[in-house]
Amino acid sequence: MAKIVENNKGFKVIEISRIEMVSRLGSFGICDSCNRTAANGYYVAVLNKWFCKECYNDWLSRAVNYPQDRAIENRNFEYYKKMFGL
Repeated sequence: MAKIVENNKGFKVIEISRIEMVSRLGSFGICDSCNRTAANGYYVAVLNKWFCKECYNDWLSRAVNYPQDRAIENRNFEYYKKMFGL
């Protein structure tokens, strides 16, 4: 079941299973970074991308949260929150 996850950099992220991605979005749950499939992944609203756990952790370790990206991040996050009933 989709859930909002917290991180130490303040990014808005939703953990979503591959099954939910297929049933709600028609997506195959393929990581936007490494192109592998994963049972669970992380939707990163500021990037509008879904990552496997390894790629998400790698991205998060070097990501910088820029205030000027908040409007896009909030728009994407609210859209997916509604889509997944969060």
